[in-house]
Amino acid sequence: MKILDARILIIDPDANVVRFLKNHLGSQHAIDTADNGIDGIAKGSSSEYDIYFISMSLPDISGRDVLHAIRKVHEESICIMMSSKPTIDSAVQTTQMGAYNYISKPFDAEKIVPVVYRALERRWYILEARRLQKERENNLAELSVDKSRLSTVIHSIDDGILVINQNKEIIFYNPRFLQLIDTDRQIMIGDSMFRYLPQNLQKQICEILLEAESNPKTGAIRQELVIKPPLELVVMANTAPILSENNQLLGVVSVLRDITEMKQLDRSKSQFVNMVAHELKAPLAAIHSYLKMIIDNALGDDVVTYNMYLKRSLERTSALTELINDLMNIFRMDSTGVKRNLEIIEVAELLENTVELFKAQMDEREIKVNLALKHGLFIKADAEEIRRVFTNLISNAIKYNKYEGSIHLSCTEDGRWVKISVQDTGIGMTPEEKERLFQEFFRAKNPHTREITGTGLGLAILKKIVDEYAGRITVETEYEKGSTFTVFLPKAVPVAGPVASSR
Repeated sequence: MKILDARILIIDPDANVVRFLKNHLGSQHAIDTADNGIDGIAKGSSSEYDIYFISMSLPDISGRDVLHAIRKVHEESICIMMSSKPTIDSAVQTTQMGAYNYISKPFDAEKIVPVVYRALERRWYILEARRLQKERENNLAELSVDKSRLSTVIHSIDDGILVINQNKEIIFYNPRFLQLIDTDRQIMIGDSMFRYLPQNLQKQICEILLEAESNPKTGAIRQELVIKPPLELVVMANTAPILSENNQLLGVVSVLRDITEMKQLDRSKSQFVNMVAHELKAPLAAIHSYLKMIIDNALGDDVVTYNMYLKRSLERTSALTELINDLMNIFRMDSTGVKRNLEIIEVAELLENTVELFKAQMDEREIKVNLALKHGLFIKADAEEIRRVFTNLISNAIKYNKYEGSIHLSCTEDGRWVKISVQDTGIGMTPEEKERLFQEFFRAKNPHTREITGTGLGLAILKKIVDEYAGRITVETEYEKGSTFTVFLPKAVPVAGPVASSR
């Protein structure tokens, strides 16, 4: 069920974006373009297209304004917003305005095609519902057939639908409604709504029925309902009265839409902002305090202490720079528009080069490193991303190791995997710390880690990278005895010719 000859409007000033979409949408579709918002609104409003691709950044007005204008004329339009700098705020805001999807530029050809396919499928349902409605109005003789077809459409849509009569009895619902109230019970038509519905939805329905009895012109109530707290299942419930031709109240209809993902995005954004603010506040306060004492000459001519404060300020700024770099890497990994330079990499060589970078740090703490690397094992990946994985593992093995400790680094073949293990004789972790190890901003807090700096983002970035390559990472650890991190990456077969250098 998909439209094969769709009319598509692309509103974007970037000729490369337009060219990419034309190349990947299929030659059977009719594609129009507009390179600014005003022209896009004029074209998109005068004629209804099956899909609208709207850039968030336009030379004259914002993409949100274009979305609002087109949705005002064509309420059921399928609008896909595009941005080269996607943010959670923009995604949430445009979704609330009625956007069908929000994608980032540059595009991934493998991801854009399914998005268009689903959009055209939804558009088909919209057009089919319109056709059936018009057919029903124009030909009463086919009422029973239309009812069956319309029921098929209603049962296929992603919203839950419930109809209650004036006696608060259930007279219609679709399967999606049962999912959105989190029940697997079959509801008997004619049963009381109080036997099945969540209390917050009962309250909304009773309120509409009560108000509509005295005022037939009562409008709809739109309310967020938490079905499974805290945010496992949240729906937006729109409940409106059903009136007869002479304005007599017949019942109410409730339409439930799943907004769980949107609410989780809001919560994640708030948590992220709070965590970043907390991580920035402490080092900035320390730097401010040190510099103020130096400027105020608070310690007289104590040059040694002043130099110590300057050194600590420098260390704090380095920590802030590390935090910012880690944050940028987190955003890069979460972006759907990440470009990777995939190449065949000889793993042992890359590990040897990475270990060499830490020679000075290991010598300073008198840490011995033992290498057991099997050469001739290859993976296909972006060398810089894999180098970041190895750098993080080796750096942690040094930072969290004991003085005069050791590191054992191995690279072996394990079936279809290349297995890389980094074992240290350091402080290890408790079972509770291990459980939270890959969470963003988590750092173990115990007497051994008090003087060790870090952002708590390194391992979260590492896991995202490993996941991107369909790999996995395991951890074996014992408190005050050491840890072993093992990464499994899919093995690749080198192509004929020279292997890409990992230097």
